[in-house]
Amino acid sequence: MKRLFFCLALLAAVFQAACGGSGSTQPPPPPPPVGNFSNASLMGQYAFSMSGTEACGRTGSFFGRIGTFTADGNGKITGGVEDVNVCSGTSTLVLTNSSYSIQADGRGTLSLTNITGTTNYSITLSTIGQGSIVQTDSTVTAGGSFQKQDTAAFSITMIASGYVFDFSGVAFDSRNNLVQQSIIGRLDADGGGGILNGLFDSNTAGVLSGQLAFPSGAFYQLDAAFPQSGRGTANIAGKNLTFYIVDSTRLKFLSSNLDFPEALVGDAIAQLNTSFDITSLNGPFAFLIGGGSTAGPTSTAGRFTTDGAGNLTSIVIDENNNGGLTPLPSSGGTVTGSYTVDANHFGGGTATWTDSKSGTFSFIFYLASPTKAVFQETDNNITSDGSFLAQTSGPLTASSLAGNYAFNWNGVSTGEDDFVGQMAITTTATSNISGAMDFNLFGLGKQFFNYPFNGSLTLGTDPTGRNTLMVTTTPSPQTTYKFSAYAVDPNTTFLVGVDTSRVIAGMNTRQP
Repeated sequence: MKRLFFCLALLAAVFQAACGGSGSTQPPPPPPPVGNFSNASLMGQYAFSMSGTEACGRTGSFFGRIGTFTADGNGKITGGVEDVNVCSGTSTLVLTNSSYSIQADGRGTLSLTNITGTTNYSITLSTIGQGSIVQTDSTVTAGGSFQKQDTAAFSITMIASGYVFDFSGVAFDSRNNLVQQSIIGRLDADGGGGILNGLFDSNTAGVLSGQLAFPSGAFYQLDAAFPQSGRGTANIAGKNLTFYIVDSTRLKFLSSNLDFPEALVGDAIAQLNTSFDITSLNGPFAFLIGGGSTAGPTSTAGRFTTDGAGNLTSIVIDENNNGGLTPLPSSGGTVTGSYTVDANHFGGGTATWTDSKSGTFSFIFYLASPTKAVFQETDNNITSDGSFLAQTSGPLTASSLAGNYAFNWNGVSTGEDDFVGQMAITTTATSNISGAMDFNLFGLGKQFFNYPFNGSLTLGTDPTGRNTLMVTTTPSPQTTYKFSAYAVDPNTTFLVGVDTSRVIAGMNTRQP
């Protein structure tokens, strides 16, 4: 699954970096981790991507990082290359003398060294093929993901499909100011470096482009300088980008030196080869988006049901806009909605719902298949994006949701906050969560490692709608994080924070 929270990571760029008080904190250790992971679980070649905030002078600046590393199954990183886009410029850097460590619960650490120095990360494996990652250096924080690469896909002929994409970060507006931007769209890659049928919608600090065709000059090509990395360059939707291939169905992107100081990060995923129409959406979906508004950071999660004929029902959402909470349906209100799918059959469309008291909310999407899409809000003064996924057709119960989960949360309080960890959920009615996490609070300039927590998951009357997940760190001073939780299925849950002191969102992914 995609990068749902690259968009959230950029939000803290508008906050000042802390000027002092940096350091790390480690409480008394939690109980020994339990599970089947080890150093041997991380073995092979992985592509990674992340975005976040770096200290640049006396302010926080958005940045992106993508690349690849090779793990030997014994704690050593034997090679790799990364591209970084930071306030001082862009670089392509070879990795050397790097290492990692994985605990039984899938949590671990990763250190990557290049000629500029060493960067440090906390990671959590959801499977041996993928995981979540947070940078934990004192002047930098970032969140993202990594997936095992299929090296057989490192060929231009293997990139031959329709793809939908979602890029977010900072870019120039019409006045040549760097502002938040989200771009979603779709394209056909011809297997020879050519791009056909490219369509996109951009949201630049709340200013909407509407659907546009790609400008001339769109292409993609592999980089002969790093043939074993899956690295390449492209021009998509008029943006110059570097990419790394995960496999033939997924690529990771970052703005290249040609567009600096713009910095967009995102993924492209394969689109089903079909003719999309209004009947392509028929059933329940859960969604998660994040970004910013004129008020500050924002994130929204929820669920809706499509009927195959343009109507939306059973709409339940939670929006946190800079600490202002908007649940739908509102108290005493009712919600109605509708959707469209573009007549060109390429999978674009719109969704709109109206609460009788809270007003109208508008979105666009591009379908990857009838079960998933990239999703962008198009309301005034909001730049926010993410995805929606088909919800399970089976029952969601305390029993089906019990298990071990890797998680990655990102958000903003006094500055950008990034969390990665693991939790166990039991079938007990209350106090059914325990776990541990690492997190980086950029606004405080502090990093926290191996922090234990307890909490509870409380299912709503209809578990396909709003549930409540709450965790409290057990060391003093205790901090409680409260979320509305929307289960996609027993393996994946979208989370949006409902505290007024922070905006935070993320997802839980089941471990084997």
